[in-house]
Amino acid sequence: MADNRKGVVVSGFMDRSSVDRLLQSSKDRSRSQHNLSSSAKSPILRLQADEIAFRNEKFLDQIGGAVSEVDNSALLPSRSRYCLLITDADGIVIESYAPEGLEAEFQKSGLVRGGVWDERVAGTNGISMSLQSGRVLTVLGDEHFYNCFHDFSCSSAPLTDAENNLIGTITLVGSARRRQEEHALCEQVVRRASRQFQTRLFRNFHADRLTGRLLSRDPKTRRSFETLVACDEDGTVISHLPLWRDAARPKEHQNLAGRHISDLNDLEITLRGPAAVPPRRRVAPADAPLISARVERETALGRLISEGGNLATLADRARKLVAHRVPLLICGEPGVGTDGFARALLEEQSLISPMGLTLDAADSDTETDLKEALNSLNFLSEYPVDNVVPTLILRNIESLPRPAQAILERFLDVDPMAARTKAEPPAVLFTTDKTWAELEDDNAIPKGLLYLLGQSVVELPPIAARDTETVLENVVAESFAGAVEIADNARDVLVGYHWPGNRREIRSVLREAMICGNGKRINVTDLPARLLAPREDKAKTLTQASLRDALDSTNWNVSKAARLLGKSRATVNRWIASEGLQRPE
Repeated sequence: MADNRKGVVVSGFMDRSSVDRLLQSSKDRSRSQHNLSSSAKSPILRLQADEIAFRNEKFLDQIGGAVSEVDNSALLPSRSRYCLLITDADGIVIESYAPEGLEAEFQKSGLVRGGVWDERVAGTNGISMSLQSGRVLTVLGDEHFYNCFHDFSCSSAPLTDAENNLIGTITLVGSARRRQEEHALCEQVVRRASRQFQTRLFRNFHADRLTGRLLSRDPKTRRSFETLVACDEDGTVISHLPLWRDAARPKEHQNLAGRHISDLNDLEITLRGPAAVPPRRRVAPADAPLISARVERETALGRLISEGGNLATLADRARKLVAHRVPLLICGEPGVGTDGFARALLEEQSLISPMGLTLDAADSDTETDLKEALNSLNFLSEYPVDNVVPTLILRNIESLPRPAQAILERFLDVDPMAARTKAEPPAVLFTTDKTWAELEDDNAIPKGLLYLLGQSVVELPPIAARDTETVLENVVAESFAGAVEIADNARDVLVGYHWPGNRREIRSVLREAMICGNGKRINVTDLPARLLAPREDKAKTLTQASLRDALDSTNWNVSKAARLLGKSRATVNRWIASEGLQRPE
């Protein structure tokens, strides 16, 4: 849970005032009882090698040897800049994993094996606070007692054995200047490791018995509660251990001892036995995505669909692909609105969130930005916050420089089944102002990468293939805050124009007309000259023939004819009137 005040991140289920009191009392003790000075430059003491070895051996005896839950390769994302610390119950570091190339930076701050992080020596810090409170929490920046630690963020979780005895902590240390979401993610990582650690010890302790995990959820707070149980051979609960650390006691989890496992009807129950070491990451299999049967008319995607031109079919395909987290390439002529279509897709599936990233491949720092974005995407997928789906929109994909292309190809060149290893697979969309045929003919994107980008392709139709009148209404609504009045003769010109620049050109023309006119009403004299110049329009002849064919095919059912032509009913009625057509007797 992130607290926006003073940039402090604290554990869930501890109110702000409790944490403030905890930190302040620790700082007061550091000054008055421990006689520490906050200006000390190297305050952390380090134990001798033989004492470290003794404590490490004792800790391994308590946990049953090396375990995957505190394995640095499982907890630290590749190329991360975090330091991982494992301490015993006295706050002595028994294992330290620093990122390659940054070992010296962390070591000079005492983040090494044998470092003493007891409050009496190290003042207020995440490890001592976690040991004292038994909670997962983060001490950020100047929340540390010593000034020399103000650049650090310290997220720590207690480690307890099968009988809930405190035996140490697990801690991620990083920069205090990282984004707020990353501090929350660090808490989630250490909290998950702590739970898996205690689960393994409980199951090992009851290795000869049937063990189970009981889960319930509070519908109001959406909080989950888990209890581990061990049963005798008849299925009666003989031992249980809650996996939350505050005073909450849901009634479903009370009085479990002596009850038969089949009588616990109000809980989700997962049984296993005999116990085994759990996988490095526990990822629940994803349910089949739920996609609404129809798109609401007043959503951004609904308004686009109303423009016709087969957009309803394209949108339906795109919604399914995004719901199943298949990378999607949205292409089309310049100005057709690929970026807007991408955002509308995410909005329709409630995937707009602070975790969303949008990059432009044409920017100068694309390689660095893309590398960081993909690393964040992987991290957020493996350690999701509140089940928020990480998203990426990469615009102007045809402008991606060669080094960045290699980075993206490595990211995409993964077997589709590998997505099941993600706790929350990301939604990735690419946009371009080129058609698929142009991308295939152009060598700007290597063919190997192109077909990874094109695992699924949606090509948006040009404005000429849509109902121009509906497009015009949508662009007016999107681009102007107030009401815009368009004279009938000006509307006829706008609707009849072929719009080679598509949606982008419509927006520019309307803006020009508003500026050059009176600012309230667009008249035909306000329009650019190129729209008014006479031209030979072969499309008009084609439209006349298509209109007659559509009306004849539908037995003059105007609504059906409009659907065949991809136009609105009002547009077809106006065409009928302008052509002087009459329903045959």
